[in-house]
Amino acid sequence: MTSDADETTMSRRGLFRVGAAGAAAATGLAAGSGGAAAQYDGWLDDVDNYDGTHDYTGQDEVTVEVGAVDGLKFGPAAILIDSGTTVVWEWTGEGGGHNVVAEDETFDSGDAVSEEGATFEYTFDDASDGDTFNYACEPHETVGMKGAVAVGSVDDDLVTPGGDGDDGGSGNETDGGNTTDDGNASDGGSGAPDLSADDIGALALALGFAGALLVPLFYAAHKMASEE
Repeated sequence: MTSDADETTMSRRGLFRVGAAGAAAATGLAAGSGGAAAQYDGWLDDVDNYDGTHDYTGQDEVTVEVGAVDGLKFGPAAILIDSGTTVVWEWTGEGGGHNVVAEDETFDSGDAVSEEGATFEYTFDDASDGDTFNYACEPHETVGMKGAVAVGSVDDDLVTPGGDGDDGGSGNETDGGNTTDDGNASDGGSGAPDLSADDIGALALALGFAGALLVPLFYAAHKMASEE
């Protein structure tokens, strides 16, 4: 890039920072319980796939997709790493030519490229706990192709990568329910218990006069079920 281009880019970034700060102050985005506005100064407000900061602490190397989602996003948009971690940006080949340029010029991948599998990496050796690095794809910054790297800790909701995967639960298919117990589905009987004449008499005495009227009907129904 020429010096004139650098001056133009720097000037544009400076104007953006002033505009973002003014918008945050006007709408109160920086107030409350942290989040993107508090941690990233509104940098990710127009990034559709921003869903919190993905926690990659404890890893020596982290990969971020360039041209994710619709080809015009970084994926994940925001990550949390340890000092000394290497971040590798890998091009998907989608969305045209992209580059990776830090807002404060800490890192710069150079001219935009579009080849699938191209990579750019940067190791955050000199970063301290609480540092954040906002970056963008220069050709697509205005459509929200922006990202952020936080180091050590961050005032934002953390997302555990892969945390929503299949838990392998067994559910009802293995809970020993009606398909395996001794109930009607598996006992092979007619479902009608065997009753003797003495049982019928005992029922009549127990139910009194009303029972005496009902017992013949009950006995007839029981006999029919037994014959079946």
